[in-house]
Formats: sequence, structure tokens, C-alpha cells
Amino acid sequence: MSRFVEVARLSELPDGSSRLIVRDDLWIGLFRADGTVYAIEAHCPHAGANLVRGEFQSGCLTCPVHLWRFRLADGQYLDADQPQFNLTTYRVRLSGDEIWVELPGESATDS
Repeated sequence: MSRFVEVARLSELPDGSSRLIVRDDLWIGLFRADGTVYAIEAHCPHAGANLVRGEFQSGCLTCPVHLWRFRLADGQYLDADQPQFNLTTYRVRLSGDEIWVELPGESATDS
């Protein structure tokens, strides 16, 4: 089962910005691009770099350390066909000014 948890306010995440959220021992990067909020694993699978510090544009996130690239929408590693390097993505729900992210867990909670 999974559950949605409130993680931030939309007003605190201007378009073109990112933010690190830590919940249930998960490091999740929130990215707002062209009005869409994405939630994606925030550790690079190569060397563990904090991806929130990376650049993102045109739906692509670039690791700040070794420049690996990932698609924000689905976490796909873009530099080679090696799915073991894909990032986990999390479903996002917006409710007014609240940003909710679906996390794995014991019970389901809907807003």
C-alpha cells in the first residue's frame, strides 16, 4: 500500500526551482518546471550526489557531479540504455497550495 503525504507548499516552490524533502528515510527532490511539479529520487545512482543541486531544463535533470542526465517525468537515465540507473519517481497531487507526494507505506491516505 502507499499513502499521500503533504511535503511542501506550491507557493514555496516557484517555477524553475527545486527543493529537497526527506520523509521516511527517502530523499526526494521536488522540481517545478513549466508549472508542473515532479517528485523524484534525489540521490544519483552513480555516486550519490544530491540531484536537487543539479540543473534542469526541457524535462531533463543533470547531476551536478558527473553530469549524468535523467528525465524528470519518469526517472529514466538518458545517457545509455541501462535501466538499473533509472531513478524512482513519486506521484504528485496538488490541493490548493499544498503539494502531496505518494510514498510507500502501510496505509493509504487520500486528500
